[in-house]
Order: sequence, then C-alpha cells, then structure tokens
Amino acid sequence: MPNWSNTVPTAAIKHGYDLRRTPPDRPLRAIITCNELLGCYTHWWTGRTIPCETPNCEACAENQPARWHAYTSCFDPKTHEVFIFECTANAARALEHYFNSFGTLRGCLITATRPKRRRNAKIEILTQPADLSNLNLPRPPDLTKALAIIWQIPGNAIDTTDHVRGAPLVKLRKNIMDKTRDPADNGNGQPPTPKPESLTP
Repeated sequence: MPNWSNTVPTAAIKHGYDLRRTPPDRPLRAIITCNELLGCYTHWWTGRTIPCETPNCEACAENQPARWHAYTSCFDPKTHEVFIFECTANAARALEHYFNSFGTLRGCLITATRPKRRRNAKIEILTQPADLSNLNLPRPPDLTKALAIIWQIPGNAIDTTDHVRGAPLVKLRKNIMDKTRDPADNGNGQPPTPKPESLTP
C-alpha cells in the first residue's frame, strides 16, 4: 500500500551521497568523518567514471588512462550535509600527513582550494583539528557502498582486499578469482599493466 501524505516532506529521501570535488572559484571547507581515506584507480570510460578492474579491465585493454583518487566522507558544518570528497593523489598527501600525525582523519577540518582558479588546476588542502566542542559529528557512511551507488555497481560487488603500490584497490568481485598481476610498476601513477592473456574474452 502507498504511504500517502498531504504535506511535502521536509527533506528528500536519498539513497546515496553527493560526490564533491574542489570547486575552482571558492574554497571547500568540511570536517572529515571517516577514520581513514579510501582510494583507487579510476577511468573516464563510456561517459562516466568507473573503478579500474585490473587485471581484467576493459578500459585498460583499450589503453584508457587511469588516475588514482582518494575518497573521504565529509560533513559541512554550515549546511550539516554529509558528502563524499574526491581528490587526487597529490592533494591527498596532506591527508596522509594528518593521518600519520593524529592516527585518524576523523575530526580533521579541511580547506581545499585551487589557487589558479581553474576547473582542473592543482588542488591544495590545508588541514587542522576541528573544534568539536559544540558539534556532534555524524557517524561515517560505508565508503565502499556509497561509491558503489555513485558508480552504479552492486554494493556487494566491491572488494578492497588487494592493493596497488600500497594503496587499497577497489575492484569488482567478479574478477577476484584472477589474481594475476604484472609486478612491473613504472611509478607514473598508472595501475599495473594487465598481462596479455587477461585481455582475451
């Protein structure tokens, strides 16, 4: 039976979280709610961002470039919105340093900017402990499930047990049986090259 109502709901029902990147014209300020970042290689493929599925990755097979991105759950203290923040590996160094200093990212106030004020300009992130004395920081969402919704893949399909260059690799479980990897890593920010036999259908 439908649940009818004569009033407009106060907030829209959301099954996922917004993905936000650093805007070119203003700072992004938020408080991180998760304990540590989650990162993976992604491709711009078929008109959208998808996670790299090395060693059986269709985008890799078509020589589509991949980039590593970091993801954290964030809380906007002004609007009280929770969202997923995405940044590049270089920008994430500031988060890595904060984590190494404090043992967690939770409660870290970030100010992310693009000093050159262009959409794809380099990102700079300043970090400091947030004043939580008058703020009840929400519990962090499950980042893998949140990203699964954003990437339009089943939530239970994501596996983070494998690592590439020391960082978690988000991959789909349908490829988990094939653990073949190319040990060569040229350090250019690309995932390991799939072996030729992994490219055959």
